[in-house]
Amino acid sequence: MLIYNREPQGFIEVWMTNEEQETIDRKELTAQILEDAGHPKKCKVVYFLSGSANLTECMSSLLRKNVRA
Repeated sequence: MLIYNREPQGFIEVWMTNEEQETIDRKELTAQILEDAGHPKKCKVVYFLSGSANLTECMSSLLRKNVRA
């Protein structure tokens, strides 16, 4: 799992693999992230979830495709 703090833009990114999606309760994780951020009403937690493929491979492929475009 990767977590990127983008509070200046008003959100926090959470990237999860298939395995993490199955084992981690997103509702609890969201509450914990917002508590750690210190000001939960000013920030949203945005999840990027891997589908049936490997998230890293999909992102790499997408980036390569966009560079060629």
